[in-house]
Amino acid sequence: MKRIIGFLCLFLFLGCDDGDMSVTTFNFSSLTVNKCTDNTFVYKTEGNEALLLDIPLSNFVNSEGTRVYTLNSSDKLVYRLYNGAVNSSVLCSDFPVSEPQVTDEWTALAGATIEITTLANPDSQNGGILEISGYTHHIVIKDAIFQKGSSQMVYEEFVFGNYTTPNLIKFNFTDVVNDCTANDLLYTLNLREALVMDLDHETLFIEEETNGNPRTAYINSVTNPVIYKIFNANVTGAYFCSSIPQTSPSLSEEWYAVNGEEQNGIIEVETEKVFDEITGVLTGYVHKITLKNVTFSNTNTSFTFEEYFVGNYGVNN
Repeated sequence: MKRIIGFLCLFLFLGCDDGDMSVTTFNFSSLTVNKCTDNTFVYKTEGNEALLLDIPLSNFVNSEGTRVYTLNSSDKLVYRLYNGAVNSSVLCSDFPVSEPQVTDEWTALAGATIEITTLANPDSQNGGILEISGYTHHIVIKDAIFQKGSSQMVYEEFVFGNYTTPNLIKFNFTDVVNDCTANDLLYTLNLREALVMDLDHETLFIEEETNGNPRTAYINSVTNPVIYKIFNANVTGAYFCSSIPQTSPSLSEEWYAVNGEEQNGIIEVETEKVFDEITGVLTGYVHKITLKNVTFSNTNTSFTFEEYFVGNYGVNN
């Protein structure tokens, strides 16, 4: 760490305090950064020390690149010294624990620069369709001023650590496609994932068998958009079909299918009649939706399906 300790400090080894003995530097050897399940902050610990960073989690994007964020007054960057060993059970407790106790606390002022460099973690065995198991976010703090009372510690630069987030892309849907009666929006769900399609019904979903000659259309962001969404909690059809825009759960990631042309970005629909198993009466039609040579893109990352069977969309008579 490059550190400058200022504000009328005559003896560096004594630190800068308000009359009590105080820390003069942070002592963290591990780069591992953790996060509590029910909290928004990330943290690292070392013995009886803890360093906490609470900024919008949207800064930790699952996409390679470097992002720069400036700490503001609603954020928190806090150093704490405890009178005993500190761990996740202390920091993540729903109810404040009595031991160990905080003996020293320094809070960073607004204006510090937080640099986050994100790299993918390749995994051909367990990385799913992207062959990526997760993403490592390397966090570096620059030009940070920590304050306690009238005392300050200034850090030109120090490494906060590495925070790893999992690859959320599963693309593991059932073969049932649902629709919203109010707006004809089609969707298929799996826990936190959703594949949403606003397709041209008059062209693709005609109540007439295709007999091996599927109807086709190009994906288009205006007339035939296909969007893959990942949320921070399980999502239901009410999210998409409600007449009032929903705000919960929150959207974590969004991938748009690239517009089609020539042999790419094709929506293919096969239509079959459906009969009652007992009476033999025609009850409706089932439309089998398949995507061919479709690429989903999000910022600097993309993935492609040569062929993906979305599922069956049923229309009853």
